[in-house]
Amino acid sequence: MAETKSVELLTGNEAVSEAVLRARPDVIAVYPITPSTHIAEMLAQAVEAGKIDAEFVKVESEHSAMATCMGVVAAGGRTFTATAAQGLMYMAENVFWAGYGRLPMVAAVVNRALAPGWSIWVDHQDTMAMRDSGWGQIYAKNNQEAFDSVLQAYKIAENHDVYFPFMVTLDGFVLSHTASEVELLTQEEVDEFLPPFEPMFKLHPSNPMSYGAISLPDEYIALREDLMKSMERAKKVIQDVNDEFAKKFGRDWGGLIEVTGEEDAEVGIVTMSTIAEESEVAAEMLTKEGIPTSVTRVRVFRPFPKEVLVEQLKKYDKIVIIDRSMSFGHAGPLYLETSSAMRELGAIDTKIYPTVMGLGGQDVSYKDIIQRVKSLIKS
Repeated sequence: MAETKSVELLTGNEAVSEAVLRARPDVIAVYPITPSTHIAEMLAQAVEAGKIDAEFVKVESEHSAMATCMGVVAAGGRTFTATAAQGLMYMAENVFWAGYGRLPMVAAVVNRALAPGWSIWVDHQDTMAMRDSGWGQIYAKNNQEAFDSVLQAYKIAENHDVYFPFMVTLDGFVLSHTASEVELLTQEEVDEFLPPFEPMFKLHPSNPMSYGAISLPDEYIALREDLMKSMERAKKVIQDVNDEFAKKFGRDWGGLIEVTGEEDAEVGIVTMSTIAEESEVAAEMLTKEGIPTSVTRVRVFRPFPKEVLVEQLKKYDKIVIIDRSMSFGHAGPLYLETSSAMRELGAIDTKIYPTVMGLGGQDVSYKDIIQRVKSLIKS
C-alpha cells in the first residue's frame, strides 16, 4: 500500500528543510544568519538524530560554507547551504566561483534587505546583487512552492545540459517565519523524482586533473559562452521538470512564469515572490471594478525567461512592473530586464509603468497594489 502524503503546518524555513532532507545531500554546510537560521538548526538536529545520512559541517563563516559546498560538489557529492543578506555578501566571492565553475548545488536564500541602514526584513536586493554570478534563481511565492522548488532545483542543476548551481529564494519573515499548510512528499516519491547525483567530473587522487586553473583570453571567453548556452538550455529543462512535477504530484508552478487572472485583461501586473500573491487578489478586485487585470509572476529570474514572458505581455495594453529592489542609478531590475526583452523581441507598443514597492520589509498589501496600479495607469 502506498504511503499517504502528509499535510503539515510549516514555516517557509521548515518547508525548505524538509525538502533538503528528502533530497539526501551528502554534506550540509551552513552558517546561521537571520532570517535563515532555523534552516541550519533543523538540518543540524536531523543529522544529529540520524534522520539523514549526511555530514553537517560547522563552518566559521558564510564564505567557508560556500567553500565547503564547492569542495563537496567538485568531489562528486550533493550538498546544500542557506543564507541571507549580509551572509550572501560575505559568501559572494565563492558564489561566483561556484557559478562560473559550473558546480551544481542548491542554496536557499531567505531574502533580506542589505545594510546600511541595518534591516532584518525582506527585499530582493541581496539576490539581485548575485544575478550575474552564473546561478539560476527561483523565487517562491509561498511555503509549498519553496518545498517543491528545492527538489526541482536539484534536478535542474544536476542535469548535464544545465550543470550550474541554483538558489531558491523565499521572502524573509513573510514566508520564512510564517506557517501555512505544506503537502510533504514521501521519501519514496522524492527518490523516484530525484535520482542520485551523477557528476560530469569529480576530483579524486586516482584520476588527477586541474580545476579552475589560469585561463588565457580565448579559453576564458569560451567558458563564458558555454555558460551562456547552458543558461539558454536550462529554460527548457526548467519547464520540463516543472511539467513532470505537476504530472506526478499535481502542483504546477508554471515553470518559468506563472499567469493568473483575467484571460482578456487590459492591464498586466508583472512581479515576483509574495507580492505576486497579493497582486492576484488586487487583480480580482480591479477586474470587478471594470479594469480587467492579470498577473504574470516571474518565477525564474535567471535564466531570464524573455521569450515566454514577452509572448504573454504582448497581450496587454498596459503593464505595471513591481520590483522589490533597485538598480541604483537606473531603475528596478525586473523592469530593466522586462523592458529590454520587449524591445529586443519587437513588443514596443505596450505602455510600461515601472514601480518599486516593499523595500526594507515595508508591507505590501493588495490594497497598496490596487492604489499603485490605478495611480500609474491614469497618469
